[in-house]
Amino acid sequence: MSPGIGMPELLVVLVLALVVVGPQQLPVMMRKVGQMMAQARAMAKDFQNSFEEIGRETELSELRREIEALKEANPVNNLRGEFDKAARDLQDDDIRQLKLKQVDKDRAAAEQAKAAKLAEGTPSDAPDEASDAASEPVTREPAAPTKPVDEIKGR
Repeated sequence: MSPGIGMPELLVVLVLALVVVGPQQLPVMMRKVGQMMAQARAMAKDFQNSFEEIGRETELSELRREIEALKEANPVNNLRGEFDKAARDLQDDDIRQLKLKQVDKDRAAAEQAKAAKLAEGTPSDAPDEASDAASEPVTREPAAPTKPVDEIKGR
């Protein structure tokens, strides 16, 4: 029972209602009071359910955040990324080595051509270019590799 309202208090309220409303209107009034109480209970239950739903949604959003954090912290994904990066670095190193080999081949071919011209005995008024080429680095662009870059990368 509700605190503060006992059986004697209810009897007093019922007697007052009987006197004020009258015996014919008392059942109608009691029905309306009962309907109002039912509506009040339904509203209270809806209010409570909405708070419970908000709580569930909050819990679900927290669980989603935790799942995303676990997915991001997955060590397998981290290792996979590191392996991919290492593979790209190796491919880049291979391409660099192939380009350097091609530059060396071009330089050697140029030196052989100069040596052949000197061996033929063509006079050259210019200073010794072969010794200059050996002492100074070549600043021209290296020739393109004989293989396409996609074939070198293995695509």
